[in-house]
Amino acid sequence: MACSIIIGGGAGGCLVAAQWLRRAVAPARLILIERANVVGRGFAYGTSEPALRLNVPAARMGAFPDDVDHFLRWAAARAGRPGFPESVAPDDYLPRSLYGRYLGEVLAAAQAGAAPGVEFERVQGEAVDVEEGTGGARVTLKDGRSFVGARVVLALGNLPGEYPIRRPLAFYHSPRYVHIPWENDALAGLRGDEDVLLVGAGLTAIDLIVRAEATGHRGVIHALSRNGLHPLVHRPSPPYPAFMADEPLPTSTRALVRRVRAEVRAAAARGIDWRPVVDALRPRSQALWGALSWPERARFLRQVRPYWEVHRHRLAPSVADAVVRLEAAGRVQFHAGRLELLHDAGASAQAIFRRRGSEARVTLRVARVVNCTGPRSDYSKFQHPLMVNLLARGLIDHDPLALGIQALPTGEVLRYRAGPTGWLFTLGAPLKGVLWESTAMPEIRVQAQGLAERLLGLD
Repeated sequence: MACSIIIGGGAGGCLVAAQWLRRAVAPARLILIERANVVGRGFAYGTSEPALRLNVPAARMGAFPDDVDHFLRWAAARAGRPGFPESVAPDDYLPRSLYGRYLGEVLAAAQAGAAPGVEFERVQGEAVDVEEGTGGARVTLKDGRSFVGARVVLALGNLPGEYPIRRPLAFYHSPRYVHIPWENDALAGLRGDEDVLLVGAGLTAIDLIVRAEATGHRGVIHALSRNGLHPLVHRPSPPYPAFMADEPLPTSTRALVRRVRAEVRAAAARGIDWRPVVDALRPRSQALWGALSWPERARFLRQVRPYWEVHRHRLAPSVADAVVRLEAAGRVQFHAGRLELLHDAGASAQAIFRRRGSEARVTLRVARVVNCTGPRSDYSKFQHPLMVNLLARGLIDHDPLALGIQALPTGEVLRYRAGPTGWLFTLGAPLKGVLWESTAMPEIRVQAQGLAERLLGLD
């Protein structure tokens, strides 16, 4: 009986498994390896804080490409139950914890409806090695157990971020420093009036601000980023027509930016907000990225990325309103500058940064520093045994910009300086360098369906 293995039980791994179970008709076996005791949660949906909201309306968060309002129907059918809102509308930004619960139930339903002879096993454990063999690979866990499969999927999700200052600092061993902001205890032990520094001002930092407010924190939260930008807010708006569909794709960053700005100006002249224009790019984003050479993609990262991210990855209105209110009250302060020093001064942490565009330096004294720089993307530098062994065996390589793992757009992993393995696949964040838009549900659900078909030989 053919066996496939999925390493990672977050959203991506969970959806690959669910799609596999829905499609398998002949006897087959699938093993899902996840170190946590639940699947479908990962960092993104593992929170229990109801104030943390999805950044996409419920109507667009369905688990299946051919049924995008599946999540909406699921949530609406449970409205009024404990933990659920009293009512659910298509444009609601629901608690992230509900989505983790939803993914778990999607997998459970797929397993319950599996065809006879289709076997699914969830293994709690941590994969540390993948060794190629005849007709597949052996996956070894930290506790010594091993499993053999003909095909393997690396559903790795996001990695912890880079260090705020990329050189060794004694401060990184201080209890005043938190490296992984997604952990539930990132703010534990703070007194209500103590100040905090968040290094980074993106979605991760906004999550920390919301969590601090929900737990009664009343100190000042400083959020420092190179450019001082932070995510903008969603506003309800009608869909904008697709554009650039019947014209050659821009092959340079400059041409791409000019074309989008021209469309935004044309829309504004008709009284249309920029948001639906940006959203209209979504179905074309992977093709637009693919039309750029690697040097042009590097230029995009240097010159455009910060502005793209705050316009593209927006906040639920209730979250944005809370941030605006806290900023007006002086309890959230956004700074633009480059962090130069972190030091444990005993009674506090000392942070020194240089203001953007000047030589002026600012010193902050805070009770805690939380790394909110966002997930790292260079898997070749992540010192987890699984990554180390995959690299040592030449089974993976980073892409030319180290945005993820080198692979085909279909998710088939490429060997180090060589072609595809034929049996090793990935999806989601590791494909960022290849596809750019690859970390949100609309992309992951499509990738998951495609990989499930590959595992079953249906492609």
